[in-house]
Amino acid sequence: MDFKLWSEMYEQEFIEKAKQLLAIPSVYEESEEYPYGKPINDALQKMLEIAEQDGFATKQVDGQAGHIEFGDGEELIGILGHLDVVPAGEGWSTEPFNPVVKDGNLYARGAQDDKGPVMAAYIAMKMLKDKGFEPNKRIRLILGTDEERDWQGITHYFKKEEMPGTGFTPDASFPVIHAEKGLLDAYLTIPVHEGESSAAVKIVSLTGGDRLNMVPEDAVVRVKAEEEVADRFQRYLEDQTLEGKVEHGGDEIHLTLYGQAAHASRPETGNNAIIRLLAFLQTEELPEIQRQLIDYLHSTFHATNGEGLGVSQSDEASGALTSNLGSIQWESQACQVGFNLRYPVTGNYEQIVGKLEEAARRHEGKLRIYDHLPAIHLEKDHPFVTTLLSVYNRVTGEEASVQSIGGATYARTMESAVAFGAMFHDSPDTAHQKDEHVRIADMVRAMEIYAASLYELTK
Repeated sequence: MDFKLWSEMYEQEFIEKAKQLLAIPSVYEESEEYPYGKPINDALQKMLEIAEQDGFATKQVDGQAGHIEFGDGEELIGILGHLDVVPAGEGWSTEPFNPVVKDGNLYARGAQDDKGPVMAAYIAMKMLKDKGFEPNKRIRLILGTDEERDWQGITHYFKKEEMPGTGFTPDASFPVIHAEKGLLDAYLTIPVHEGESSAAVKIVSLTGGDRLNMVPEDAVVRVKAEEEVADRFQRYLEDQTLEGKVEHGGDEIHLTLYGQAAHASRPETGNNAIIRLLAFLQTEELPEIQRQLIDYLHSTFHATNGEGLGVSQSDEASGALTSNLGSIQWESQACQVGFNLRYPVTGNYEQIVGKLEEAARRHEGKLRIYDHLPAIHLEKDHPFVTTLLSVYNRVTGEEASVQSIGGATYARTMESAVAFGAMFHDSPDTAHQKDEHVRIADMVRAMEIYAASLYELTK
């Protein structure tokens, strides 16, 4: 079977159908009628509608998720993707929900995470079906709706539907991601004992970030100070090659600093606006209590390997722990910071939490674990893993090996699953960023790899 030729022939169909999906602003919103809001429900219905028109069997499960199925047999192979997206944000050069093809790229929120890859997997299924292939196992594309928040949709789905024996998610990168680090979201609240002070600058509030799985791209501090603080802030921005702005509100001066957003699984690739603002405040004459807290926060979170928290560690299977300071809310009597850790597959969750609680106690603080996803690890010699890897290497001509990531994908919801594409090692990483896009050529090649893999697994 000439999967390369087929995928090239189906390129335009991929673009047209992906555009239909990308035009729906499927961001979570509160709703009494739909579990995660009407736009997400619209995206789920649109994907099922496309599949029904193409002759696939489909099922919608209580508005929480759905699936598209092809083939017969007792065994079930799952492909797990999601149709919800993060908010678009500002600064786009195109309209985020008006998909555009430009210079060989498809631009829209969700193009890379995860609607484009979901559609690539779907078209791979459709190619096999159109060519008359009859798989000896059932192939099921499962459509999640709440991946960017709490995974409630996929959790509900698997309470009611069959668990595939093996599966993959097209929500990461090639070749094969056989290990995913443990993920821990936590909040640390520290009291701020205000007192009389003659310091030149006093912090009124400090805020930044709203998603622990993202490196925050802006942070704002409100201070009571003389006008000179604005001049010092501007010099700091120039010296550090940063952007920001100064505003006045009554007797306060508002200083905003802009960083660079990135996914928390790779915090070193971003520029944390909160950390950068803390570094500026360290140079200012603050009340002693405020200065101590600023110093503590900066020393604890500026390193992205967890060293400041006392939890730095690494292993051969999945690499080093990463730490991301994702949010801060400092208002009068208390400061709350939210952070995200991704720890190695051999890491001990209880020991890590113990270290965090110890750090909190040293500063009269309270630690609250918001979310935890244990690490997953499918052995590299597992037949499912070796099949996927051999197909990838055959198609690309590479001699790649399995990899691990700090990201959290739907592979964690299954007993034997991996992340498998759809990005390549040289693909632009634009997920969760402005001007999110995918190279269409990458999606065409992913379609080839997915079709060939499904063929090998079910022939």
